[in-house]
Amino acid sequence: MAGDDSGARDGSGAATVPDGQVRRCGYGQCGRALDYDGRGRPPEYCPDRRWEPGGRSCRQMAAAARVAERAAGLDGPLDSFRATGSRVIAAAEPLAGQLTDLLTAIAEVRDGALTRIGEAESASTAADQRAAAAQVDTDRATRAAQQAETDRDVAQADARRAEQRAEAARRDAEEQVRRAWDRVAEADRSRGQAEAAGALATAGQAEEVRRREAADQRAAAALADRDGVRAELHAAHAVAADLRTQLASAGARADLAATEAAHLREQLTALRTELDALREQQRADADRARALADEFQAAAGQRDAAAAEASRLAADTDRLGRDLVAATDATTAAVRRAERAETLVDRLAAALPAAVAPATTASDTTASAPEPLGGGPA
Repeated sequence: MAGDDSGARDGSGAATVPDGQVRRCGYGQCGRALDYDGRGRPPEYCPDRRWEPGGRSCRQMAAAARVAERAAGLDGPLDSFRATGSRVIAAAEPLAGQLTDLLTAIAEVRDGALTRIGEAESASTAADQRAAAAQVDTDRATRAAQQAETDRDVAQADARRAEQRAEAARRDAEEQVRRAWDRVAEADRSRGQAEAAGALATAGQAEEVRRREAADQRAAAALADRDGVRAELHAAHAVAADLRTQLASAGARADLAATEAAHLREQLTALRTELDALREQQRADADRARALADEFQAAAGQRDAAAAEASRLAADTDRLGRDLVAATDATTAAVRRAERAETLVDRLAAALPAAVAPATTASDTTASAPEPLGGGPA
């Protein structure tokens, strides 16, 4: 079927081979893309390009180059070089693209790793700050708990002292009350005795009245002392109750401070655990970043080696191209000399019959002339 080996055309009308590459002119120094409409055999050379000197076409230049290669003995090495170069270029072009994609991917992974490392460092810094703040809060709560415990101990000591003072005041009041009742009883006995003795001595009645009044005064003083002691006892009980209330409040504050300190210690432990995990993740990210950097360096080395190999191949191609151009020029000069020689031969061949004809006529005349009789002089 026609067109099986003709290939297709791209958007610009240039012929393409089945693998999608554009078909180009077969003359190595030209390399232009060839236009092909899909009908008939695809062209191998540019149909209208001319080269100076001589105005030769690409086909003629390619033929002259092949002649020059054969004349210089370079046809085999150049064919091998072209085949090897084509294979290397065909393998190097996708490899270069893959290396570029690999370097791009490695750069993206490296940037992502660096971003994660930065985020981990930020999180680690924030965790350190939170841990420091939690430590400060824990220390503050610990100091508050210690102060509350100290206040509780002081309140307990004050309460014990107040209870001791209240107990001493109670015992003193009871003792004073007992003594007052004793004085009252003594006064009652004295009054009874005075009343009993009133009938015995009228003269001593005034003295008895005076003693009775004195006893009444002592009894009234004892009752007043008793009331004062009772008031002091009530005041001591009130102070003790207030101290007990303060003690309970101090104990509650101490318990609250201890609970808060325990909660803060738990938060501090959790923050330290989180900080350790973040530091471990940071170390792992740093290891991955170093591994990616090593891979990046290795890929860059491979890319540089491929670029150096491509440069070397390009330099060899340029050198062989220059050698080919020189050989082509030499071949062109040889062809021109051959053409001039052929022209000279043609002119000589054309002039040869004219030169041969007079010689033939002269020989014929000599042969037909009669020999003189008797001969000439010997």
